[in-house]
Amino acid sequence: MNPGYRPFGAFRFLLAMMVLAQHGLLVLPPAARDGFYDWELGAVAVTVFFALSGFIVAEALDSFYAGRPVAFLLNRALRIVPPYLAALVLALAVDAALAETGRLVPLDAPLTGSPLHWRIILASVVEIIPGLPAHRISGQDFSPIPFAWTLRVEFAFYLAAFAVSLARTRTPPAIIPLALMIAYTGFALFAWRQSQGDGSAPMQLLCIPFFGFGIGLYALERRPGAAARLHLRAVACACLLAFTFWHQRGHPVLLYQLPLLAALFTILGLLARRRAIGPKIRRWDRRLGDLTYPLYISHGIVLTLLRGLTSSRGALSYAAAILLSLALAATIHASIERPLTRLRTRIRGAAT
Repeated sequence: MNPGYRPFGAFRFLLAMMVLAQHGLLVLPPAARDGFYDWELGAVAVTVFFALSGFIVAEALDSFYAGRPVAFLLNRALRIVPPYLAALVLALAVDAALAETGRLVPLDAPLTGSPLHWRIILASVVEIIPGLPAHRISGQDFSPIPFAWTLRVEFAFYLAAFAVSLARTRTPPAIIPLALMIAYTGFALFAWRQSQGDGSAPMQLLCIPFFGFGIGLYALERRPGAAARLHLRAVACACLLAFTFWHQRGHPVLLYQLPLLAALFTILGLLARRRAIGPKIRRWDRRLGDLTYPLYISHGIVLTLLRGLTSSRGALSYAAAILLSLALAATIHASIERPLTRLRTRIRGAAT
């Protein structure tokens, strides 16, 4: 089954730009930055990214990769790992050059020692692998790509989807609702512990409802019915609950954030049902979507470079950060992602 093209490209690009709009504030003076930084647009965007991933993976496993879980996991790895490694090499080079001159100002946690120490490099490479304590390898919280934690969460979801798909080829289809039940039970236990002030539970469990929303949205679009609608409403409520537990650097959930989250979920639902778009719009939608992932993983490199090389802080630096980040994303896509397209298409069995 070929589900056809869904116009998610521009929507994904919008989410990536929300992340860049927030992180780009780091090149502004503290007095001009703090009020806007508290808005946490990036936190909202990341949760919607997870929901979108839930939809896309559910659809892919139900169509292109039906009965082929190994091909699914291989193609996901080809999609995520090569651009990440390319961005990591560049990030380490920039960090090392700035550290040599005493100009390195990390975006997140401080760095002790050289960014080219083997522990830092190894920890950075394995940081996107679920279950590996990268910070214990490096001995510190510094990361050349501080947003890599989201890729680790994505990979954990891919592995769970792979396991369910593998089990589905050997057991009745009831494995899917059973897997969802187990996942939601895990989230419920986590939410209860959070409400009791227990902060020891892994925060990645907060992401379960967002992936579940995407899966539920696909289930409703694929097989409409009362049960599917009830599931989607229930998991949407769980998403709102999960978002209130989100750390957001200690910032409170602002009044506008939950309505914004609901609005973006609504847009996602509308786009999931729309397929009849013209070739020109489809071409631009695809191009914007192609920039999304490299933009997300590489914009921190540009911000680190600007913060280290210039003391200028203002609207000009902010605009430069956005333009340079887009240029770097386009370069990574053209040099790393595009050459892999033919291989990924062969594995998928349809155009990517």
